[in-house]
Amino acid sequence: MQTIALALEPHPYAIHVGHGVLSRLGALCREAGLGRQVALVTDHTVAGLHLAPAAASLREAGFAVTEVRIAGTDAAKHLRTAEEVFGRLIEAGLDRRAWVLALGGGVVGDLAGFVAATFLRGIPFVQVPTTIVSQVDASIGGKTGVNHPLGKNMIGAFHQPRLVCIDTALLRTLPRRELVAGMAEVVKHALIRDAELFSLLERDIERIVGLELSPDELDQLIAANARIKAEVVAADEKESELRALLNYGHTIGHAIESASQYGYLHGEAVILGMIGAGELAVQRGMWPAPERQRQDALLARLGIPAGLSRLSADLIVERTRADKKRLEGRHRFVLPRRIGQVEIIDGISDGEVQAAVAYIQHQHP
Repeated sequence: MQTIALALEPHPYAIHVGHGVLSRLGALCREAGLGRQVALVTDHTVAGLHLAPAAASLREAGFAVTEVRIAGTDAAKHLRTAEEVFGRLIEAGLDRRAWVLALGGGVVGDLAGFVAATFLRGIPFVQVPTTIVSQVDASIGGKTGVNHPLGKNMIGAFHQPRLVCIDTALLRTLPRRELVAGMAEVVKHALIRDAELFSLLERDIERIVGLELSPDELDQLIAANARIKAEVVAADEKESELRALLNYGHTIGHAIESASQYGYLHGEAVILGMIGAGELAVQRGMWPAPERQRQDALLARLGIPAGLSRLSADLIVERTRADKKRLEGRHRFVLPRRIGQVEIIDGISDGEVQAAVAYIQHQHP
């Protein structure tokens, strides 16, 4: 097991990565000094796979566990679901020393974290991510929230977890579509911060997506990405500048998710969003076309989702206006300079965004 220290003040925390971490969950939470009462929030699919061993580990360590199951889809990540979870916590008599454990993907982590941030004005929580997206990205950094019909993650809070426990063995239960979508965040990390990782992905993307890796190789891949996310969060917890770079591909990606009523998985939409951001960068003369071709070729091997031509380009552009990075009515985009380096660009026009969306729809209908 590898341990990554996220040095945030005043509450630093550990990110544990390895095969078999779930069996040590109760002991790790006890070592973290958490209270006896815990609400274990998961979704129906994950419950059938991993709830029993997680709950057993917690109970063996002396915790009183209240199990809460929710739908694990973005369409269910809203205030109504949060209200239902609040009700379960109140009925179970959880007090200020209680805490929440999120066992699942990004939807469960975001919603359970939001509940923890707001229940009794804030109680601790622990992330136990079960998908690639959540293991390398969503579980680290304290972003919690729910969606609104007009925009993704528009309601939320920064609320750092007390602990993140990443069991890479859980990834082997994922369907291929989830694996492909999750790898979008790994490609994103490489594009924004690690050219060497990008070259590794170019060599081995099919073997990686097929999880044709030894336990040690998989641990190293997930830990490398978790470390990238942790380093960025440690430097910029509240996303004033550097942390916003992690949103490469997300402005158009979130708009596609919202416009499609979450018909795309998050990672699928980010794949399309990275293609659009690459087109913006090339049209602005920021990014050499051959490097864009390397990005798009890797994404094609990963798997570019179809069906975007069925969505209204005008609606996608309209939904980009709800992006949280937008300032004073202007689009802010994270755009690449070279593989491994991106920057924030202000003042991008609706027309430029419209052209980028049209490019994606034409190239990948």
